[in-house]
Amino acid sequence: MNSIRSLASLAAIAFTLAATTTAAEPTMTAEVDLRELPKKLVHATIDVPCEPGADLALWHPKWIPGTHEPCGSNEPVAGLRVFAPDGSVVPWRRDDLERYRIVCKVPEGVSTLRVRLDTITNYPAVEAAGHLTYGDANVGVVNWATCILYPEGPTAAETTVALSARLPEDWRYATSLKTESNVDGLIRFAPASLVDVIDSPLIGGVNFKTTKLDVDPYPPAYFNVAAESPEALELPPATIAKYSRVVREACALFGRAHYDEFQFLVTLSDELGYLGLEHLSSCIAGVRERDLIDDSRRVGWVANLIPHEYVHSWCGKYRLPLGMATTTYDQPMDTRLLWVYEGLTQYVGEVVMVRGGLVTPDDYKKTLTHTIDELTFHQGRRWRPLDDTAVSSSFLRVPSPNWNALRRNQDYYQEGCLLWMEIDATIREKTAGAKSLDDFCRAFLGGPTKPEKVDPYTFEDVVAGLNDVVAHDWRTFLEDRVSKPMEELPLGFVARLGYRLEYGDAPEATYKGRRGDAGTSARRSLGLTFAPDGTITDVVPGSIADDAGLVKGRKVMAIDDRLFSPDALRDALKGSPRRGKVDLLTVDGDRLVPLSLSYDGGVRNLSLVRDDSKPDVLGDILKPREEAAAK
Repeated sequence: MNSIRSLASLAAIAFTLAATTTAAEPTMTAEVDLRELPKKLVHATIDVPCEPGADLALWHPKWIPGTHEPCGSNEPVAGLRVFAPDGSVVPWRRDDLERYRIVCKVPEGVSTLRVRLDTITNYPAVEAAGHLTYGDANVGVVNWATCILYPEGPTAAETTVALSARLPEDWRYATSLKTESNVDGLIRFAPASLVDVIDSPLIGGVNFKTTKLDVDPYPPAYFNVAAESPEALELPPATIAKYSRVVREACALFGRAHYDEFQFLVTLSDELGYLGLEHLSSCIAGVRERDLIDDSRRVGWVANLIPHEYVHSWCGKYRLPLGMATTTYDQPMDTRLLWVYEGLTQYVGEVVMVRGGLVTPDDYKKTLTHTIDELTFHQGRRWRPLDDTAVSSSFLRVPSPNWNALRRNQDYYQEGCLLWMEIDATIREKTAGAKSLDDFCRAFLGGPTKPEKVDPYTFEDVVAGLNDVVAHDWRTFLEDRVSKPMEELPLGFVARLGYRLEYGDAPEATYKGRRGDAGTSARRSLGLTFAPDGTITDVVPGSIADDAGLVKGRKVMAIDDRLFSPDALRDALKGSPRRGKVDLLTVDGDRLVPLSLSYDGGVRNLSLVRDDSKPDVLGDILKPREEAAAK
C-alpha cells in the first residue's frame, strides 16, 4: 500500500516539476489552416527547435486522453514534408516498429526545422468522433492533436506551443484557449503547454451563438453552439436554465471547480452526428441538428451526454488513475481503473442530469430499468471480470456483430455506474442517511486544485477515500465486484434503494442510445430482439430461440398467423399461456420455414417497482442539492 501511494506521490512531483519548469518562451510554433476543412483537408505548418547535426524524432500524438486507446491521427495524413530554414528538403523515415514516430537528420548549422503536415478529415464513425477534426461548410470540430507533431524528449507539460489558426470565412468559434489577437483572419492564441493545447478543442461555424450560463456563485460557464441552421441555435430559455442548473448542481456536489471558466462546445448537425469528449476546462458534445430545441429528442444518450462530459472535469481530467497520468502522448496508458474514471462519471453524470432538471426522476427510473435489463444479458461476465473490460477497452469499443453477450461491451461504463450506485446505497444505509457518495466525491474529486492540474490516484486511494466516509471492507467489496468473474449481475442494491424488480406485462423499458432504438424485444420470453421488419437482431445464448436454431439476421415474416409487427408479437406472447406455444414463419434463404416455439410464459418485461415498506433512497439521491435549483 505504501509503495503504491509513493508512486502516486512521485507522479505528482513529476507533474509539478514539469509545470514549474515549462519554458517562458514557446518551444515550438504551429499554424493550422482550416480554410479547406469543408473540403475535408487541414494544413499545418509546425516549427520545431532542434540540435544541429543530431537526429530529431517527431511524434504524432498517439494516446489521446479520453479515448482510452492508441488512436492518434497518423493514418489520414495526406502530406508530410520537413524543410530547413533555407527551404531545402530534409529527408525523414518512419520508425520500423513505432508507426507514430518519424525521424530525420538535422543538417549542420540548423536549429529549427519546419514541418508541413496535410491531413484528411474523414467523417468519424459513431464510436470514434470526439478526438477527431472534421466539418462541413457550416460547422466544424478541431482537435489539435490531429494536426500537430511534437518533438521527442521533453514532456508535454514542458513543451510550450505558440498556436495560431485560420478558419473558413465568416466562421465564429469557441475554445478554452485564450485568444491574443485576430488580425487578417489569423487567430493567435496565448502560448500554452502542449497539454493545454491538446486539451482545448475548438468548434466553429457560420451559425454560432454563445450564452453565459447563470451559475453564480461558481466560476463562469459558457454554452457555445455551432449549428447547421440559425433556427437550431435558438434554445428555449427553459433549456438553457436547465444546463445552468446542471453546472450549479455539479459544483454544489463537488464543492469546488478545477477550472477558472468552463466552455461547453456543442455542435448541432445531422451531418457531423454524435460525438463527445471530456476536457478540464471544456467539453465537446455533438448531437443532431434539432436535438436541443425539441424536448422529445433531448432524451436518453442525448440528455446524458453533456452532464457526463462535464463531470469528467473532476473525474477523469483533474483526478485520474495513476496509470493514465502519462507525461507524453506516446506513452501507453493503463486503463484498468476505468470503472472509476468512467463508471463513477456515468453515475454522477446521471444524478446531476436529474438534479439539474434535464430528465425527470420517473423518466430516469425507466433508464435505470433499461440499464439493469440490458446488463443482465451480458453473459461474458462469467469469464471476463469488469476490470478486464477496462483493460480491453480498445477492442471492446465496437460490439461484436454476433453473440456479443458472450464477449461483453465496455461494461465499465454502465455496470460501473451500477457499482457506484450500490456504493452510494451502502454508505447511506451504514450511516442512516447521514452520509452519501456525495461526501466521497466532494473529498476525493473536489479537493484543492494543484498547480499541475492533475491529481493521480490508485486503487488503494479509492479504498482509503471510501473508508474516510464510512468504515467498511471496501477492498474486498471492490475486488469481488471488479476483479473476479461473476455468474450474475449483482442486484441486491435495488432493495437498498427502496425498490424491487418485477417481471410482467408492463411496457418494455426502452432507452434511446446513439445507435438508435434497440427495436422490439422478446428477450426475456423467447430470447429474441427484432428490427421493425421482423429481422432478428439478437439471440440470447441458451434461450428458447437459441435452442431452436434461430440466428441473427433471419427474418420472421409472420407470428401466430399474422404478419410480423410489434403488436402481433405482443399479442402472441399474451396468448402463449393459453396456447402453450408461439408459431413463427421465418425466411431462410429462399425458403419459408415454419417454426413452433414451446412457450407459455406470457409477456415478460422488467419493471422497477417502488417498495413502500422501505425508504425511497433512490428518490433522495435524485433530489437537487443546490438550493437555487430547487426553486
